[in-house]
Amino acid sequence: DAPAIKSANIGIAMGSGTDVAKETGTMIIMDDNFMSIVSGIEEGRNAYSNIRKVVYLLLSCGLSEVLFFTLSILFNLDMPLLAIQLLWLNIVTDGLQDMALSFEKEIMNEKPRDPRESVFDSLMIQEVLLSGLTMGLIVFITWLFLVKCTSIPVEAARGYIMMLMVFMQNFHTLNCRSEKRSAFSIPLSRNWFVVLSVIGAITLEIIAMEVDIFSYFLKTTSMPVQHVFYMLLISLPVLLVMEAFKKIKFKRRK
Repeated sequence: DAPAIKSANIGIAMGSGTDVAKETGTMIIMDDNFMSIVSGIEEGRNAYSNIRKVVYLLLSCGLSEVLFFTLSILFNLDMPLLAIQLLWLNIVTDGLQDMALSFEKEIMNEKPRDPRESVFDSLMIQEVLLSGLTMGLIVFITWLFLVKCTSIPVEAARGYIMMLMVFMQNFHTLNCRSEKRSAFSIPLSRNWFVVLSVIGAITLEIIAMEVDIFSYFLKTTSMPVQHVFYMLLISLPVLLVMEAFKKIKFKRRK
C-alpha cells in the first residue's frame, strides 16, 4: 500500500496499518473510522476560518487607530489618547475578543478553498480597509467635534473617545464572526464567549470611568448616562457599513 499512499494527493493510512504505511501517509486515521476524516476536515476549516477572523479584527482595529492618530496630527489637534489609555483599549477591545472568536464554528457547506490561497486575499484586504477606514473616520470626526465645537475639557473628551472606541470595536467583533454571513443571521447562542467578551469589555470600560481609582490612573472622568448612549449610537455605523458590504458582495449567496 505504501507506493499508492505516497502517490495520492492525500495519502490516508489506518492506525492499525503497517508502520511503513503510517510513515508514508499524509493522514493517519487512528480509530480506523472513515467518518473521522469529516471531523478532521471540520477542525481544519474552523482553525483556518478563525485565524482569518482574528487577523481581520486586529488589523482593522489597528488601522482605525493609526488613521485616527494620523488625522489628529495632520489637523494639529490635541493628542487624542495617552499611552496608558491605548494600552487599556488593547485589553478591552482585542484581548478578550480575539480569544472568543477562536471558538466560532464554521459551517461545512462552503466550497473547498485553494490550498495556495493566502490569508491576505482580496476579500481580507477589502474588509480590513473598509472597516478600518470607517472606524477611524468616525472616531476622528467625533474627536474633532469634541475639541472644536464643545466646551468639554480635553481630559473628558478622551474619555468619550475611549467609550466610543470600546463600543465600536466590540460591535465590529460581531462583524468578524463571519466574513460572508450577516451578523444578525448568526445565533448568539452559537458562541457565548463572544457575547460574554463584548458585555465584559463594555462593563470594564464603564467601571474604569466611574470608579475614582481607575479613572485616576487612566486620566479620564465620569460621563453622563445620556452621553454614553450617544457614543453607543455613533458606534453603530460600523456594523451597518459592513452589513451593507456583505449584502452587496455576496448578494447572490443564499
